Amino acid sequence: MKRSVLSMMALLAVLGLTACQQAEEKAPQAAQKQQAEQPLKVEVAKVSLGTVPLTIVVPGAVVPDEQAQIASRLMGFVHNLKVKEGDHVKKGQLLFTIDPTDVKSQISQAEAAYRQAKAALDDARADYERFKKLYEEESVSKQQFDKIRLQYQVAQQNLAAAKAAFDQARAQLKYANVKAPFDGVVVKKLAANGDLAAPGKPLLVLENLETMSVKTEVASDLYARLHAGDEATMWIEGIDHPVKGEIYALVSAADPRTRTHTVKISLPKALKNVNSGTFARVSFKVGERQTMMIPAQAVMVRAGITGVFVVDADNRVHFRMIRPGKRMGDRVEVLAGLDLGERIVVSPNNRLLRNGDRVEVVKVVDPAQPADKGA
Repeated sequence: MKRSVLSMMALLAVLGLTACQQAEEKAPQAAQKQQAEQPLKVEVAKVSLGTVPLTIVVPGAVVPDEQAQIASRLMGFVHNLKVKEGDHVKKGQLLFTIDPTDVKSQISQAEAAYRQAKAALDDARADYERFKKLYEEESVSKQQFDKIRLQYQVAQQNLAAAKAAFDQARAQLKYANVKAPFDGVVVKKLAANGDLAAPGKPLLVLENLETMSVKTEVASDLYARLHAGDEATMWIEGIDHPVKGEIYALVSAADPRTRTHTVKISLPKALKNVNSGTFARVSFKVGERQTMMIPAQAVMVRAGITGVFVVDADNRVHFRMIRPGKRMGDRVEVLAGLDLGERIVVSPNNRLLRNGDRVEVVKVVDPAQPADKGA
């Protein structure tokens, strides 16, 4: 009998402990359920109209604004040509020299002619002074004096011509040392040491990489819409972001073969690591069109589907698939999936939402204003 009482007491203790545990487990579940039923505070924005620019994109290439084909003014053999393609050179740096043997020979000949003309002038001056005195004493006729005076004038002119030729020959000597006309890069090397240089024959090609631009060819209808100073957007190979520039050159004459016009757009001087010949795509704005726009912050991807949370009249949210278009800063074009005036969630916590959740709208964001940076 005593053993039965003890067993009964033990059973009651176990049942009491189990009831307490179940009560403790149901308490947080009830709290969670109550918390889940609380509406989530959100910010919303209305689907509104916005403008998207109409653009035309054409191919182009980076070109230098300053390019020089380095040639010699003298005929002679090339010496000291040490630069190679890709080398950076400074303004005034010696690029190569031309064998000055022929120039020095010309200088010697011109100097000899100058000395002869000077000696002839001295002799003619002496004759002129002697005959002038005799003419004043009426010892010679006027005809004889005029002849000596003419010889003296001719000697003066011969000396001036000889001096000019001598100065020109000496000036040619400085062209034997060919120097860089500006800071730049050697992009082509067309000669080697020992080659015979001729006047006007390029030996090197230099480009100034500090002043670059993008050159493109456009059709006549697009050319008619462009003006100097208009802004253009460029995507350049090797640059991971679009680059803005201004149109500074419009060539009115069309290419007779392609019927296109040349347009040049400036590049920012701060842009680095851009080489001539690099491919570029140039976008010109030619107008605008109206379309539905929403804040980019509202767009999200769930299960591979791009969409937004739409708030209905009962303040419940529903995830709706959309077809986005162009992105303009902090706003996205909507091509399909929404109607004007619908409310969409733009709060940072929209990723916590589920279909059918009740929300409390605490703020209506102006869609024309950029999204908060904290998003």
